[in-house]
Amino acid sequence: MNALNIVVNTLAIGVVGTLLGWFGKGRFDGLDAKVERTEERLDRRIDGLQASVDGLRSDITQVALAVGVHPRTSNG
Repeated sequence: MNALNIVVNTLAIGVVGTLLGWFGKGRFDGLDAKVERTEERLDRRIDGLQASVDGLRSDITQVALAVGVHPRTSNG
């Protein structure tokens, strides 16, 4: 009788665990998709910021050259 209880408990835990995993998978898939969208948005913003910084650096270089600042010579 004790062995039968162990088998029934094992089957019950297995079925409940499988159902919880199956139901939870959909939630995790949705969460993964949301994280992916957020990462893509962040990557686009970082790329835009990098382009702005590069443009600003170019503008500052043009102003410096117009004012008459000469580039540093390397000490190589």
